[in-house]
Amino acid sequence: MASYLENQIKDWQRRGVVSDDVAQTLLDDVRGSLSVATERPARRFSFLRIVAGFAALSFAAAILMFISANWEAIPRLARVAGVMVLIGAGLVGGAVVRLRDHGRHLRLEEAFYFVGGAAYVGGVALVGQMYHLPGDVGQAMLGFAAGLGLAALCVRSHVLALFALGAAAWWYLETPEPDNLLTPVFAGFALFCAAGYGLGTLMAARWVRWAAIAAFVVGLLPFAGAVIEAVIDAYDGLPDAIRLAIWLIALALAVAVLWAERVAPGRLRGVPGLRRPRAGAAFGLGVFALFALHTEAGDLLPLIVVGPMTLAFALFALFAHGARSRPIRYAGYVLFVGETLFLYAETVATLLGTAGFFFAVGLTLTAIALVIYVAERRFRSARREHDHG
Repeated sequence: MASYLENQIKDWQRRGVVSDDVAQTLLDDVRGSLSVATERPARRFSFLRIVAGFAALSFAAAILMFISANWEAIPRLARVAGVMVLIGAGLVGGAVVRLRDHGRHLRLEEAFYFVGGAAYVGGVALVGQMYHLPGDVGQAMLGFAAGLGLAALCVRSHVLALFALGAAAWWYLETPEPDNLLTPVFAGFALFCAAGYGLGTLMAARWVRWAAIAAFVVGLLPFAGAVIEAVIDAYDGLPDAIRLAIWLIALALAVAVLWAERVAPGRLRGVPGLRRPRAGAAFGLGVFALFALHTEAGDLLPLIVVGPMTLAFALFALFAHGARSRPIRYAGYVLFVGETLFLYAETVATLLGTAGFFFAVGLTLTAIALVIYVAERRFRSARREHDHG
């Protein structure tokens, strides 16, 4: 079955937009790309990987539970020695698997490292409890991040790097000033995340790179919360008219981008800041602006005005991009139905009555459908005249 792009190229060829030679070249290129994509081998199912993963989880849980249950009965020296043996067995076992299989059984190798990392975390926690070492959760996470990070660097382990980055993010959230980016603590945290990203790049491990980015983003959450709180306070201090003007301008911008993307897609791509405009982003901006207008609805812009604006925006988005974008189409349906039910619940008892409300909505939609029908007929006739001209 021909793809959408192939049908579009054939339509260009029929209308004379491209020559026969150019059309055939484009079709050959598209079909070649599709054949390469379909011939790409699927990832082979490996039951060994699944068993190794479950085994690692089971062994780690068993080790932690066994040590916890019999901790008091084990001599102190044996406790520390047992923890060290488990850590060493996990690291050495993973290294042996890598040397013997030359990286072919990565899941089994990481399973050993997982057991070693779990023994390290559980053993340090239990030893600290045994000797009543001072400290809090944040300091413990700093130690876990340092130890697991060093182990990940030495044995090139993905799972240990992930654990180290998670512990680093937890530690930074436990610091006294996580919302202050101008401290040596944040600089150290950022360097640790950068080192994790570099290690992921060195190991060609995409998940480690993503984990480093995620850990850094998690560390920025307190700062982002403080910024949002400051913005909300400044926004609450603005006069009502200025707040309404901000969201009306945002709504008008969303409508303008949606229309521009319909009548002239790609024209805005050369405008600074709008190199890759997306109709979905404009639709989301419009919905957010309408939500804010609902919360700001009062004397200056009552609900009886904001409600029809929301219905009109949903219909406009469906008219402009409903046929091209399935997310916009379904989101437009939800927006229209939700706003209709909301207006019914808010206004039916005081303004119109049940029958009158839905009659007004139906009459308005009929008028809009008539306008769209006339406009589409004019567009089709103008396009036919252009093609024959």
